[in-house]
Amino acid sequence: MRSTRRPAEITTGTTYRELNALLDHVAQHPEAAADATDVQLLRLQHRWTTALAARLDQTLEAGGPVADEVAGVWRGLAAETPALRSVLDAGEDRLAGAARRELRTLALAAGLATLDDPAERAERLGRALRTRVREARPLAHVA
Repeated sequence: MRSTRRPAEITTGTTYRELNALLDHVAQHPEAAADATDVQLLRLQHRWTTALAARLDQTLEAGGPVADEVAGVWRGLAAETPALRSVLDAGEDRLAGAARRELRTLALAAGLATLDDPAERAERLGRALRTRVREARPLAHVA
C-alpha cells in the first residue's frame, strides 16, 4: 500500500536536503519506498553507486578473497543505508540502465566478469551475486 501523506518538505526536487527528507520519511514509513519520482530514483541510485564504488575501490586495494569482499561491501552499505536500499529496490524496474550498471560493477569487482565480456553476461553474473548476497547464500557457485 502506498503512503499518501508526505511531509511538506518532500517535493519532486532532488536537492541533497530533499533526498534526505525522502529517505527520513521512508525510514519512518517503509511503505513509502515506492513513492520516489524517477528523477529522485536516479539521484539516489547515483548516491548509492558512488558510495559503493568508493568502498569497492578501498576493498580491492587491500586485496583478499574478491567475491567475498565485494559481498561484504554491498551488505555493509545496505545495512548502513536501509532506507536508501529500500527505495532503490522498490524502484529497480524504473531504474533500467542505472541498475544494470550496478550489476556489471559488482560482477567486474568480484572478478566474475571482465571488460571483454558482453554486458548481458556481466549483468547476469552481477544479479546472481547480488541475489546470493541478499539471501546470505554461499558465493562459491555464482554463475
